[in-house]
Amino acid sequence: MKPGGRVAISDIVADEDVPVAMQNDPELWSGCISGAYREDLFLEAFSKVGFHGVTTAKRDEQPWQTVNGYEFRSMTVLAYKDLDGRDLDRNQALVYDGPFEEIQDDQGRKFRRGERTPVGERAFQRMQEAPYKGMFTAIEPRIAVPRETASEFQTCRTRPRTAREMKGEDYDATGSGSSSCC
Repeated sequence: MKPGGRVAISDIVADEDVPVAMQNDPELWSGCISGAYREDLFLEAFSKVGFHGVTTAKRDEQPWQTVNGYEFRSMTVLAYKDLDGRDLDRNQALVYDGPFEEIQDDQGRKFRRGERTPVGERAFQRMQEAPYKGMFTAIEPRIAVPRETASEFQTCRTRPRTAREMKGEDYDATGSGSSSCC
C-alpha cells in the first residue's frame, strides 16, 4: 500500500472467541463463521501490521447470524498507512484540543489537553489529516527548521515544548496583534 494511503475492510466478526469445535465444522467454514476474528482482535490486527488511525467505520448492531450463542456481525474498519522515511525534529508541536484530559496515540505518545506536545515532522503532518483532523492545533516554530539541518526526532522526549523554545530565546517583540479582540 502507498505510504499515506487508506484501507477500508469489511468482514464478519465474532463477539467471542470461536470454539475449536465450531472452527473445525466444514459447514461453518463455508458460511464465513469458523474463521471469524473476534471484534477487538480484528482491530488489533491492523495496528500490528503498521497501520494507524484504526477506526470502526461501521458495526452492525444486530448480529448477521447467531450460532450456539456466539454472535457474528459485519464490521467495517478504516486504517491509514504511515509515511515512509526519517521523522525529523523541526521544532513543531501539537496541542490536543479535547474533549478528554489526555489521549494516547498508536506510538504510545500522550497528548494532554492544552499542552504543546513535541512531535516529529511525520506526526505533525499526520495529525492534521483524517482521521485526526480537527482534534489538534498545529504550532510551527517562529523560525522554521530546514529539513536539511533537522535532526532525527527523539521519541523519548516527554516534556512539552515551551512557547519560548518555539519562539526563540532572544524573542522580545512588543506590539499589537493582527486581530481585534474587542
